[in-house]
Amino acid sequence: MVRASAIPLSGYLSPEEAAVPASGASLKGKSVLITGGASGLGASVSLKYAECGAYVTLADINEKLGESYAKELQAKGLHVQFIATDVTSWTSQVAAFKAAIAFSPSNSAIDIVLAAAGVFGVPFLTADEPAVSLENDPPAPNMVAVEVNTIGSYYTAKLAQLYFALPGSPPNSDKSLILISSLVAYFDIPLMSTYTASKFGVRGMFHSIRPMFADRGMRVNLIAPWIMETPLVTEWLKMFNAVGAPVGNTQDVITSAMRFADDPKVNGRAFACGPKRILDLGDDIEGEDAGKVMHGFYETELPGWDKMAAGLIGLMGI
Repeated sequence: MVRASAIPLSGYLSPEEAAVPASGASLKGKSVLITGGASGLGASVSLKYAECGAYVTLADINEKLGESYAKELQAKGLHVQFIATDVTSWTSQVAAFKAAIAFSPSNSAIDIVLAAAGVFGVPFLTADEPAVSLENDPPAPNMVAVEVNTIGSYYTAKLAQLYFALPGSPPNSDKSLILISSLVAYFDIPLMSTYTASKFGVRGMFHSIRPMFADRGMRVNLIAPWIMETPLVTEWLKMFNAVGAPVGNTQDVITSAMRFADDPKVNGRAFACGPKRILDLGDDIEGEDAGKVMHGFYETELPGWDKMAAGLIGLMGI
């Protein structure tokens, strides 16, 4: 294996710079793997990448939805395949990566990986929690959010690092890993403790691996969406609407995913998507680990959030 040359981490982008759309010209003929690609944000980005000429592998646990969506995109003449994948299984993800590589025009490379698989999990507190006694042990909490969002993303990131370096890949080709975290990893939303912990894990991994990827000539960036219209958060959207909380725009995620895939100069950045616009979070030492941006976030992006948050708690009966 020929080791790619190290590449630099890039600097902060203003809101205007972060919102600049990418042409997608470089995606033509590239091999892409998207976990969670059968629905939600993963499906939206899959369509855009495929429209740019990429060979897209949808890796998702929902076989019915995945097969249907792949056929829909294939009917449009797009290069798309579906591979049933359980992201919590290392073996299953290995099979998905191999399938994506075999689907590539060269049958020997993978260029872009988007870790979009995610589940919401359950709240830390609920109104109907069982009474505690010494005679009956409490049930273990549901940890599926950590298993899918954190462990699954870790597996995806590690496999990307390994398969990006396949001998068949040109030594200086642009390899891009895009992680989906959430804005809950940057500030508190009531009762979302399990989901927050899982997405904070993705953020922590991003911090740790970006210099290692850069040293190997690979890019890694992160998208932190606000809550938006996806099957993942249907019930939460109802509550957000009830208290007048804003909802994000899926197009901001697509714009960010396009920029991270298409622009080789952007490396090691974390973009917030919503509720109003795309923001470079400055999640680095210079940006005080997103502290500078988040300091005024409530005033500029979420005025009145304290009242909305209190309303959410009230709706859940806690």
